[in-house]
Amino acid sequence: MEKQWNRTNTSAAAAIYGAITYGENSNFSLVDVMGLTGHAFRINIDCKEVNVAGPTMFPGGYILRRNLCNLGFISCLADAEAPVSPENVTRTIALIQDSIDRGYPAIAFDLFVPEFGLIYGYDDEKKVFHGKDAVNNGTIPYEKFSDVRSGVLFATTISEQLPHSKYERLRMALDMFVDHTLGREWNHIFKDQYKMGLEGYDAWMNVLKQRKADPYGQAYNIHVISDAREFAVQFLKELEQTWTADNIVERTVRKLAGEAAQCYQKTTAALIEMRDLFPFPEGGNPQNPAHSDKAIALLTTAKQGEEDGIKLLERLLHFMKAYHSEVWIH
Repeated sequence: MEKQWNRTNTSAAAAIYGAITYGENSNFSLVDVMGLTGHAFRINIDCKEVNVAGPTMFPGGYILRRNLCNLGFISCLADAEAPVSPENVTRTIALIQDSIDRGYPAIAFDLFVPEFGLIYGYDDEKKVFHGKDAVNNGTIPYEKFSDVRSGVLFATTISEQLPHSKYERLRMALDMFVDHTLGREWNHIFKDQYKMGLEGYDAWMNVLKQRKADPYGQAYNIHVISDAREFAVQFLKELEQTWTADNIVERTVRKLAGEAAQCYQKTTAALIEMRDLFPFPEGGNPQNPAHSDKAIALLTTAKQGEEDGIKLLERLLHFMKAYHSEVWIH
């Protein structure tokens, strides 16, 4: 089946893409968004059972605001911990309404299911929002929206667009997913329960060795991460194909992105094989020793491809930082 590059299983990136392209506000493709936000390179694994929450267990306000900044957007954040005061509810509703009035949907969490989605309209008389996520498109009463289940009343809105050059966008994106892959990303809230990047592969293999993987949760992680890595390969290939100017920066981007794409292709192939072994939502049988041992071998291959790929992308990041500094100094 041919890959659809206008759909992704990563709900955070899907929501960002929906927000910035609503009403034709942006020329970014979904491949651009997945790559430049770093979501194409994310992996976040629960250390006990590879549970279903892994792909969304990160500090959403911090990450999404960095994501939007990478794309050239200034954002606002409502992030009130439960119990939420009436004042915070009023401020959050007003923030969302203001964003919608300016033509940008608000990014929210847990509208109909515990994933990221969009609030794109409201009716103040009926006191309802109009929202959508991967499962539903409908209305959410203000009262239900403020009765949080996830622990925070969360919404991120776009306040202004200040586009960066493509060089700066790529440098910022590289900085983000290199930090994530190497375990340096700020994630104090979930750091004891989840492992990100290359450490995520180790945590995942450890769960499989103990035969403790949750069938549904593991299948969902594979569903999200394999799709993300397909986008990572496509993003890197497009860098190689579209950065065509004859200067040292674009030549270096083409070379290292092309080499990294080959590494991430190995990761992607291994994860797709896992996707067939543990299909979502059925989940397969990770407690079967033959299946879990096969999965460990595939994850070893996937991790190696990612290790090789991130070394190349870290080289590219250091080059772009050094070149940027030299340009400014001289």
